[in-house]
Amino acid sequence: MSYRFLESLRHLNGGRIVVQRILIAPASLIGVDHQRRWYGSSKDDGKPFESVLGGPKVRSPFDNPDRVLGNAKNLAKSSTTEVNSKKEAPATETEVPDQVLSDLQAKIAEIEKLTGASAQKEVRAEPLAAAAAAPAAAAASDGGLWVKLNQKIGYNISDNLPEEEKKRLKLARNTFLGSVFVFGSLFVGFVWFCVHYGKAPRDAEGNVIKDEHSGTFLAPFYRILNSFKLWRDYVVEPSRDVLLPDPVPYPYLQPKYTLVIEMKNILVSPEWTYTTGYRFKKRPALDYFLDVVGYPNFEVVIYTSESSMTAASVVENMDPKQRVMYKLYRDCTKYMNGHHVKDLSKLNRDLKKVIYIDFDPQSFQLNPENVLRVPKWDGDMEDTALLDLAELLKTIHLSDVEDVRPTLQYYSQFDDPAKEFRRRAQYLAEQEHGHHEDQNSGLKKYAGKLFGFRRHNTA
Repeated sequence: MSYRFLESLRHLNGGRIVVQRILIAPASLIGVDHQRRWYGSSKDDGKPFESVLGGPKVRSPFDNPDRVLGNAKNLAKSSTTEVNSKKEAPATETEVPDQVLSDLQAKIAEIEKLTGASAQKEVRAEPLAAAAAAPAAAAASDGGLWVKLNQKIGYNISDNLPEEEKKRLKLARNTFLGSVFVFGSLFVGFVWFCVHYGKAPRDAEGNVIKDEHSGTFLAPFYRILNSFKLWRDYVVEPSRDVLLPDPVPYPYLQPKYTLVIEMKNILVSPEWTYTTGYRFKKRPALDYFLDVVGYPNFEVVIYTSESSMTAASVVENMDPKQRVMYKLYRDCTKYMNGHHVKDLSKLNRDLKKVIYIDFDPQSFQLNPENVLRVPKWDGDMEDTALLDLAELLKTIHLSDVEDVRPTLQYYSQFDDPAKEFRRRAQYLAEQEHGHHEDQNSGLKKYAGKLFGFRRHNTA
């Protein structure tokens, strides 16, 4: 048994000192570093080595009374000379007795048995460890994808950055991703719109319906343009082309004039309080006004820019006698430049006999000649403008003119047409009263001459 057997045994046992100490070999076969690691001690009173195999059968060449266990410092000093001497000493093989060889073989078999069992345990433990590490690996892979995505878009947020810089980078990253999502959705929606509305229409059986663009190369393009126009008209134009039904036929009584009124800030005013919330306030003399202008004097139409969700119930509550014939809401207006504009040409009535009352110039920009512009009512409960307005409309009704537009244009040039009408009415009443007085005085004078009544002058 030589030095090569000793080295294989040391590697097989994992480098354990217990096995190596039972080997018998000359000092020339054991390196200085091994001797230092096996026999060196930093304590002078070190305990003697005890082998698990019992006492040595052969006297060790290192077991001599002259040998002294040295500390690390002494070993370091003599390391150079020992290494040189070991290099110069020739390597010789030493015979190992049969008894020692059999003991070593038994020990090797026991070591192989132990190492085989531990290896099997390690092999069995590997799948369990892999299964336990699978979720962590998946989480790490997800985090890796997110980090790669951040690096791809140029926002690599490291944990070493300050908090303010992290917040800034996260805000910029989220803004970028949100913009990509929004514009990407718009692009996908636009592509779907073009594909869906560019196709030729089909009937219930799936047959293609020919239209005015069929047979042309640009037919899908024209269909898309028409679809865009329909969508725009759905938002901008009134919900229907004819807003009012035809006038009632004979023998029913159709009023000669159509009175169109904006409800908000003319007849009612919205207000909000902590106690009652959002409500509409009735203008003073509203009931009298509706009695004067209601059927059969005028065909009253409420035409408001308010939604039917809120305005319908307000109209019902302010007109319990049903003097208003028709109600038109926001869906019947035309949306132009951010304003809901009333288009009187769609009323299905003769515009010469249509009177429209409003305060907002944007609302009647399509038909300014038919408007009687009045001031906006802000909820003043001392207001009496509806009384004067009712008298003005009653006068127009009694005048029985064929075209009301010149009269409306004349009164619309004043800030408050109702006040101007009242002033002129008072002036005419005074003129008429004075004229009657002159006539009465002339009649009395003529009667005095006729019947001999004379004024006697006294001297």
